[in-house]
Amino acid sequence: MKDTLTGTLAYAGQLVALGTMGYKHESMAGNGERTTATLSKTQVNLKLVHGVDGRLEICQLVAYNLTDIAVKGSWIGPGRLHLVPHVNAPVADLPVQRIVAAHHFLADLTLPYGRVIYDYNKED
Repeated sequence: MKDTLTGTLAYAGQLVALGTMGYKHESMAGNGERTTATLSKTQVNLKLVHGVDGRLEICQLVAYNLTDIAVKGSWIGPGRLHLVPHVNAPVADLPVQRIVAAHHFLADLTLPYGRVIYDYNKED
């Protein structure tokens, strides 16, 4: 059995981020209520879509709220994050100060349509 979860993010086949976490390190108490509460909070993503000429056709902050959340398992534990500098995927520029904890969960859920909370391409 593995003792570490590993997640990677690549751009054009090159590693730009590597995250690790102890596998099932510490089970969260209860029946998934804390995880459900966390997943129920509004999530925000930056949506970037380039047009055929390379300019940003879409540049929006999009919010969404997960629904129909059924947590099957939930664990917390130590985690590490390694960000690799890359010219086209500047995740290493994120101002990560420290890793507080890592959270792994198994759940059934629905990702509904989001809503635009700010459109950077629209003039004010």
